[in-house]
Amino acid sequence: MTGQAVEKLRVAGITDAWLQPDQASSATMVYRPAVLIEYTVNFRSLRAGLNHSEERSSSAWLPEGDLALDWDSRGGALEPDAQLSPQPEPGIGYRPGDYRATKADFEQYAIELIEKLVRTERLSIYFNPVFGFFSAPGDLLEDFLARVADAALGRIEPELKKLRNRFELQLEQVREAHVAKGSLNPRDAEYADNDTLNLESVISNKLHFFESENRLAGMFSTLAGAVFGSAEARAKRTEEPEESELREDLERIEQEASEALRALYDEYLVLASEYDTFEIGVQPDNIQVIRSMLLWVPVEE
Repeated sequence: MTGQAVEKLRVAGITDAWLQPDQASSATMVYRPAVLIEYTVNFRSLRAGLNHSEERSSSAWLPEGDLALDWDSRGGALEPDAQLSPQPEPGIGYRPGDYRATKADFEQYAIELIEKLVRTERLSIYFNPVFGFFSAPGDLLEDFLARVADAALGRIEPELKKLRNRFELQLEQVREAHVAKGSLNPRDAEYADNDTLNLESVISNKLHFFESENRLAGMFSTLAGAVFGSAEARAKRTEEPEESELREDLERIEQEASEALRALYDEYLVLASEYDTFEIGVQPDNIQVIRSMLLWVPVEE
């Protein structure tokens, strides 16, 4: 018996729809019946402050005889660009089978689908437990983490400002101590001979101090400076005792600042990368059936 000789199934009170076939292979196809249900599902969460609705559809092969419908069979599962027609494609017949479905059966299929969705359907969004942030449905993880990173930066900025003030104060204390010794002021320094050497030493000390101030400013201008702030190479040359002492004081301050910033940077990374997946289920009242249809799916004969 050919597919064209089989009488088409009709279900009173249920609309028919035909899934458009691949024209290249339609000559070898027959229509197989499936159940198609279109519905809205509403995801609600007071904790996430979410009330999100989506329109969806589910399909399964129409069972034969007294067999139960299997919603996991995904008969004729529709792609996003699937096209339905109110008319069959000419030349495609119908698959033979012992189909006995009624409108009441379709109503029962909808009830069973809702029960399945309540058991299995979940909407997954991202959640940051530190700041209590939730993503919106469909947000990309990188976009959500960018928002978290902004909040993390705001969290540590006061501590960053305190650290900067602390080490700027230490620099100023070192400056005052060396001014008192005369190593930063040639007029107040007492040298045994060679005024030129004395002036060069003072200029070198001031350059040391200026460079240290710039390095500290660079470290605090960005959190990444915590990693790279004190790693640059320093030129080596013969130093006077006062210059050596100043350099050691400045290097100690820079090292302490770098370590403190590194710890703060590590804290920032933890805050900025923290996220969990938050799942929201549905209740039966949150699922509304729009319509049920008898879907004819072209399959290989």
